[in-house]
Amino acid sequence: MIRAEREPATRRLALIGAALLAAATLALGAAVAGPADAATAAVSAGKPDKPGKPPGGGGGGSGGGGTTELEYAAVGDSFAAGTGARPYLDTACNRSSLGYPKLLDADANLRLTAFPACTGASTTTVISSQVPAIPTTAKRVTLTAVGNDVGFSTVMQNCFVIVITSSCQSSLATAETLIANGTVAANVAAVVQAIRARAPEAKVVVAGYPLLFNEPSGYTWAARVNVDTAALNDAVAAAAAANGAVFVDVEAAFAGHGIGSRNAWINDWSWLDTTIGFHPNATGYAAYATEIRKVIG
Repeated sequence: MIRAEREPATRRLALIGAALLAAATLALGAAVAGPADAATAAVSAGKPDKPGKPPGGGGGGSGGGGTTELEYAAVGDSFAAGTGARPYLDTACNRSSLGYPKLLDADANLRLTAFPACTGASTTTVISSQVPAIPTTAKRVTLTAVGNDVGFSTVMQNCFVIVITSSCQSSLATAETLIANGTVAANVAAVVQAIRARAPEAKVVVAGYPLLFNEPSGYTWAARVNVDTAALNDAVAAAAAANGAVFVDVEAAFAGHGIGSRNAWINDWSWLDTTIGFHPNATGYAAYATEIRKVIG
């Protein structure tokens, strides 16, 4: 009798465990990759009008009243959206009020008139769904993208969340090939060219990625991912320069503040909040804004 009672209970526990693992994997995919179509989620772009500023979204001297604010648009992936720094302005794209676009919008010289950046967006998505949202009169456009082109979510899942050594190695090798064979550079060039075609007068600022992990790290693959991220940034920087854009390198600003440091500006993975893992926190996005301010003009 005891054996007969225990076996069904054991099977029930196994089924529950399998269901939980499947749910966790689905949650990870949704959180790290997220929706790719920014057009499905509307969010207020601009700031409340400041005292002495004319109402409306204008900028660059338009809109009556002679405002000197420049029309600004922010496109790209989760790092451009501000994912990782709650509170979020929407749940479809995880755009944050503390992401660098909103922080720049608070500056006296910029007015954020378009903010279609979205978690999970690839460069293809940026071109198809986000660039059309940029006002043709925009004077400044920021871009952080291409991480999803090289499989960011897959690498994070296989190397750091549910570690599968063979899958991790395969994911990293794929990313490294795309960097080395020029695919990354070509994709970034295509986005910059699309932005310039849409808003010919805009200064395009392309921001790179921080190295995610402080070293030495308790994560086996941290050092290799950091090396790959540096190579990714080099490819992005070269493509930006070759296509008339300005590159912002944030590696130095984040140095000593990666995952595992005493004062981390990047969130480690958390099953309690699966949207924030491996993305900057509010302090990290403030550092992004500081670096971008140096060149955006």
